[in-house]
Formats: sequence, C-alpha cells, structure tokens
Amino acid sequence: MTLVQVALALVAVGGAVVAVSGREPRFATLGMIVALLGAAYVTDPLPGTIALGARLVGTVLGGYLLWVALRGAPAPAAGSSMGWPGATAIGIAAFAAGWLAAVTIGAALATPAGNGPSIGAGAIALADGSNVSRAAVGVAFALTALAAGPVLLARDALRLGLGLLLLVGAAERLITTLAGRSEDIVVLGFALLIAAGGAAAAGLVGRSLRVHADLALRAPSMREVAVRSRGADEAHPLDPHR
Repeated sequence: MTLVQVALALVAVGGAVVAVSGREPRFATLGMIVALLGAAYVTDPLPGTIALGARLVGTVLGGYLLWVALRGAPAPAAGSSMGWPGATAIGIAAFAAGWLAAVTIGAALATPAGNGPSIGAGAIALADGSNVSRAAVGVAFALTALAAGPVLLARDALRLGLGLLLLVGAAERLITTLAGRSEDIVVLGFALLIAAGGAAAAGLVGRSLRVHADLALRAPSMREVAVRSRGADEAHPLDPHR
C-alpha cells in the first residue's frame, strides 16, 4: 500500500500541474479533481471510512459544479505563463523540498521532549519515518507552490477558483498529516469546505460567462458602477421634503 500511496502523491502533483497549466477549461478542472482525489489517499494512517467517503463526495461535488458552470466557456483559456514544463518543474522541486522538510520534521518529532503535549497518529507515523507521511508533506508543498501563481496573479475566474481549491487541499494534507486518524472531524470539515469552494468558484465562473462571455477577471466598468448606483438610488429614493 505504501508504494501505491506514494504513486498517488505523484499523480496528485501531476493533476495540480494540469490544473494550473491546462488551457482547456474543463481539462484544467479535471486536473484539479484528480489532484484533490489523489491527495486524499496520501495519509498515514488513512482516515475512517465515513470521513474518507465524505471527502471523496465533497471533491466530486465541488468539481462537478464547476464542470457544469463551464458549459459554453471559450477555449483555450489562459494557462500558466510558464506552460506545463515550468509548472512541472515547480511541482517536482516543491515535492522534493516537502519530502526533505518532512524528514527534518520527523526527526524533530522523534526526539524525546519530556512531558510535552501528545501528538496525533499522523505525526507519530512521520516520526517513525513513514514514506507516505513524507509524501503527504511533499504533496502539500507542491500544491501550495503551484497554486500560488493562479491565486496571486489570477487572470481569469477559473484559474483563481482552481488555485484556491488546491490551497485547501494543501492545508488538509498538512493538518491531517499531523492529526491523523483521531481527527476524522477535520477531514469531514475539509470535505464540506471543498464542496462549498467548488460551488463558489462555479458561481464566479458562471457570472463571468453570463456578464462578459469569457473568464477574464476585470474591474467593474464605469457603466456597471453607474447602473448599480442608480439602482440603489431608485430602491431608496430621497425624500425631497427632508
């Protein structure tokens, strides 16, 4: 199972690369779904059946809502300015950095600390040198590095939504790696967060397509601001006798 989970970690990184560099909107969305689904299994020990099932349902639901919102989206969309070779290099380098950082963290956790606070099952596995836990930290680093560009330099609504969802997946990997199976409620919480994030991204994408017929992020035009202002004035007319 260890080799399979490490392989899934690499699949998750590959999915994230597709999510940030894919120019076809639905293909990029599929990459995000693959990244979050693959990352869900990269944890030692695995979450409980109910928590893991909820996590999978949350990811599929969030991805499906985004997939549906992309009907009629123009293609190709703007992907990473570095293209897939640059995104792949970033993903691999970040994964390796996370793996090495996990080795250091594991060594620190394995050092006796007197009567300090107890650590979760995931942290115990990391301290024991679990390759799965190291891969989990590597995935978290890779997802964060790949999502940073779309989130900080977003040029379209889809890429911003995908980047934020990847960051949620990265946060989950770090937290569950330290908390482990005893914190299944954390996995359930992230399942709801991913589903809600997918719904929010779908709403943003849908509005962009409906108003502008594309996915580009843009500041409200002067006409839109004037229409909103006039609408607010009409809803609350001023009393001329005051």
